[in-house]
Amino acid sequence: MSMTRRAFNRAALNGTGLAATSALTGGLILPANAAERLLVVQWGANWIEVSKQITADFNKTNDTQIAWELHSGGSAAVIAKIKAVWPNTQYNVLSVWDPVFRTLIKEDWLVPIDESIVTNLATIPDQFIQKNDKGQKMTVPLSTAGAFWGYREDLLPGGFDSVEDLLRPEFKGKLCVPYPINLTGLFIVSCAIQRGGSEKNAEPGWEFIKELASKGQIGEICTSNSEYINAMATGQYSVGFWNNGGWFATAKNFPVKLKNRMPDNKGFLYNEGFCVLKGSPEKAAFEFANFFAEPKMNELYNINLGSGPTQPSAKTNPMLVDWYYKPDELAKYAYFADFAYLSSVMNEWNARWEREIVPLVRRG
Repeated sequence: MSMTRRAFNRAALNGTGLAATSALTGGLILPANAAERLLVVQWGANWIEVSKQITADFNKTNDTQIAWELHSGGSAAVIAKIKAVWPNTQYNVLSVWDPVFRTLIKEDWLVPIDESIVTNLATIPDQFIQKNDKGQKMTVPLSTAGAFWGYREDLLPGGFDSVEDLLRPEFKGKLCVPYPINLTGLFIVSCAIQRGGSEKNAEPGWEFIKELASKGQIGEICTSNSEYINAMATGQYSVGFWNNGGWFATAKNFPVKLKNRMPDNKGFLYNEGFCVLKGSPEKAAFEFANFFAEPKMNELYNINLGSGPTQPSAKTNPMLVDWYYKPDELAKYAYFADFAYLSSVMNEWNARWEREIVPLVRRG
């Protein structure tokens, strides 16, 4: 006998069947008489810790019961899990970032946000919100994250004013950069912008990267946050292009300066937040998302993540006060890449990197 999505969800969250495992409920057996139940997918570590803290406050005034599943192998992995069983997935609310949002929207799996319930969406900058082809708002952004150029001030007291400066002899072997697949190709986009291009006109970026590589400026190519953090800790590399998480970890141990307000380049912003899958108890899901988007909760959520809040009135971690932008700075300094396009060219860019850039780095 087949089971409907709602029946599966209730059975699972009551501790009978698949979701009785600790992977879904953390060992929590939820009460059978709960008004509504949501299964929320979230990252581990600091994300799940603060989410449980906020949920405890949420449950002081709302009896919706929340169970959690943690992302495994990156947030994009949840797409395959959903596709395999759609429309009978047990998930209700997903915490993911912009490239994954774009895929979910393309698959038409999401419910448009009901702004009569998610009232806190009104004060979040419109640039942060992902929309479908009809212009409907599909996400509730909770964190602003980004990829930026920067350097260790203790190793490079004079800094640099432009990415063009990194071609100078004193930067030989000092750059730490990502493979294209990391940061969804934003390093290549940054180099393209430096020479008048963009993600859809990336050739100027490839030419600039070839210059850097042939001169021996690229000292390390990293494939993960841990590799980047470890590389920047060695003292061998003074300049990097990486995400806020890697910079945040580095800044805990060394003085760091982000170059996110250069006149001839940009800081690359993207957002992490909630979306609601079709077939979910929508009112409960939207109330849950709205609570996280309230300014005080938004501040609490981000303070230890190395991310910026999406609510303009929420305070940013003092360590990050200059990392992100005020609403009136977004047009001048921030860049919101077309992640749908970048995803479509990623395999091609990875192959080209191996073919054209890696040999130059080895020779340099």
